[in-house]
Amino acid sequence: MVRVAISSDNHLDVNRVNIEQTLAAQAQYLKTTEINYYLHIGDLFNDFVQIQAYMNKLQNKLGQTTRVYYLAGNHDMMNHASFHQLETLPDAHYLHDRFIDLPGTNWRVIGNNGWYDYSFSQFNNDPARIARWKKVYWLDSATEQPMTDRQRMALVLKQTDQQLKRAQADGKQVLYVTHFAPHHELLAKRPALVNTPRRQTVFQMVQSMLGSDRLGELLESYPNVSYVAYGHLHNVHRALQRGHVTYLHQAVGVRNRRVNEWRAPDFITQWQNTLRVLNL
Repeated sequence: MVRVAISSDNHLDVNRVNIEQTLAAQAQYLKTTEINYYLHIGDLFNDFVQIQAYMNKLQNKLGQTTRVYYLAGNHDMMNHASFHQLETLPDAHYLHDRFIDLPGTNWRVIGNNGWYDYSFSQFNNDPARIARWKKVYWLDSATEQPMTDRQRMALVLKQTDQQLKRAQADGKQVLYVTHFAPHHELLAKRPALVNTPRRQTVFQMVQSMLGSDRLGELLESYPNVSYVAYGHLHNVHRALQRGHVTYLHQAVGVRNRRVNEWRAPDFITQWQNTLRVLNL
């Protein structure tokens, strides 16, 4: 048996935590709970260089007891992250479009940062309108992207399909990890305050950039995919079973003057409480 722990959306800079204390506390907890693999699947910092440095420091503290891997979320992509780097970074801990086989088991973990294609929005048939709104209001509009959002999502699907075909040929059972939501059923219900035409438009625009139904359809088409872990949505989302696939969400979320998504009094407790542990 291999113990895999998954977390997302720690937002260490937004949450203004003490980095050294957090490193020490996370390392100690992962050791104490005998975690073999720790996966952070996006939105650790608003800077790609910082997430690389943090995860390497965490690995150094853990030694060989726990192996550390990470994906980039849209926040991580905001600074010091070219599109080429995000696709090809030569960091042994980076899991985008790569896989790890868990020793002594038949399990393979496949990672992909993911993206979105507007399929969660009622404006799906007007991508130009969504793209214009995104350019003005959405934070990841500043990231380098030599293609449209739908083209980028098509790349994610191509990469994922290739990885799943390989896993199937190798006879592997799959845990797939990504940052963005892979099915619209995973989204929260529309809030009651979305009660005017303007708020409805904003709500639909935000929905468009949360993920893609096409990814969920692809994952569910492979019978060897058992678990899919995702982040990005924050707050609490219960596990969803669709056929043979169980979808899991484990975001820490943010706490600041405007928003408090935590259900614990401090960051480490919130992280521990939201940590997803699988015995594979």
